Amino acid sequence: MSGRGKISSSLATLCLVGVVFTAFAMTLLTYGDLWLVPWHDEVVLVRLAQNLAEGRGFRNDLIDDLIVGAGERTYWQMPLYPFSLSLWGKLFGFDLNSVRGFSRIFGLASLLLVFWLGRNLNLPSLAVFLATLWTATDLAFQFSSNFARPDVLTGFFLLLMAVLLARGFQEVFAGSILIGSVASLAVFNHPIAFPSWLVVFAAIVKRSGWRNGLFFALPFLLLASLWFLYALQGWEIFLAQMKAHLSHKRYSLSDFLAFLTGLTAWGTEFYIGVPLNAIPPLLPLVMTAYVCLREKWLVPKWFLVFATVLYVSVMVGAEAWYPMLFVPFGYLMLAAFLNHLLQKVDTKFGQLALVFLALLWWSYQVSVVVRHISAVPKIRLQVANFISDLERSLPPKAKVLVGSFSPDPTFALMRNRPDIKVYALMPQRMLNADALKVLKTQLTHMVLLREATAEPIFAGREIKRWEFDFGGLSRDKKIVVVLLSVNQRRNDSVSQATY
Repeated sequence: MSGRGKISSSLATLCLVGVVFTAFAMTLLTYGDLWLVPWHDEVVLVRLAQNLAEGRGFRNDLIDDLIVGAGERTYWQMPLYPFSLSLWGKLFGFDLNSVRGFSRIFGLASLLLVFWLGRNLNLPSLAVFLATLWTATDLAFQFSSNFARPDVLTGFFLLLMAVLLARGFQEVFAGSILIGSVASLAVFNHPIAFPSWLVVFAAIVKRSGWRNGLFFALPFLLLASLWFLYALQGWEIFLAQMKAHLSHKRYSLSDFLAFLTGLTAWGTEFYIGVPLNAIPPLLPLVMTAYVCLREKWLVPKWFLVFATVLYVSVMVGAEAWYPMLFVPFGYLMLAAFLNHLLQKVDTKFGQLALVFLALLWWSYQVSVVVRHISAVPKIRLQVANFISDLERSLPPKAKVLVGSFSPDPTFALMRNRPDIKVYALMPQRMLNADALKVLKTQLTHMVLLREATAEPIFAGREIKRWEFDFGGLSRDKKIVVVLLSVNQRRNDSVSQATY
């Protein structure tokens, strides 16, 4: 291809990528605060950031002593994301749509890094464009980019680390410090990035020697020292929270093996019954590794090791939000594999057939995304009715325990019913069981999933129930939320005093 032809091809690629970026941003804005998530992650993390911003410390009053010492200090959450979100919230507020805007920015930045990383891996324009296109359309990537959790920021740092390594920044000590700083920020945003930190450390030592490896490790050692000093301020709380967090992550050997096959990638669909469009995540890893070991290196060795370790980390981490971290790397490897096949096919027809199959997969991705976007107006109506109904059903000065489910009413209750005291029910294996029993004696109401009410600790008199199908996305699974009244005598006295 002539120089002018290459320039024209590059400009065409940039224009197409620009269209992808615009469509991705508009999709996230369309979801807004209506993408529904299980668990209390957003509420708990945002409250942590809000307390920081308002000078109340790195603590969370929504879970108080349900997790040991949570009302005093927080240790099981790494500090970078809450601190960053606290600065964002000071400027733009702590409502759900605002804090999700913080994630959207890093989702867009991560998509830019996917494109940049593909170019630095020396993939041709078509492969880079397809990797960017597939990533943008993947629902796991979209949802994490519109979810107030640290995953998308961690993914941004992992991609930036890979870009810097691909560009050879580790060859000089200043570059090693820069990569080390980015890698350390990833770890202190979420510890799931630590195995990737180890891979990059080993790669830098192998390629540039121990001196540059030490420069890479310096930022991490500094941040780890500061975190250790913070832990010493409440060592008993630190140990109790870490023990609770580890117990939450405990699972059997059979579960571990199942997670290794990539089942975690469908966690969101399992939790709330909405369709996803994820590729089997093990597929691009296996295909790329096979070609690299049998024929030639489609991607650099360090990249394949980096992606493999990241895959294991996110899958055995067994949380529905982690696979987003692997999604961009998986699609980059899939694009590299497709490019390899295009080079092996001799006929024009065969090459066009491969490109057609790639676009056919993307068409399927789009069809699932369209279903989600089409459901947004219905979800909005369902959530609005549920929130207003719940607010009317709760008496003044109620004390309410809100379980982990979608749609989470906590943000709305704190905003519209400031007289109500809300407690967030974290995953039960992390809870202090004795504290939960004590708290129940102080509650007036509980808002829980129907299946949770079967447990004796959550017994109460049913007042009302709501059913959700997420705008028709979940046709077989119905999410049923139940409002329970507890400590009835206390409720009667509250009602008599307030009406």
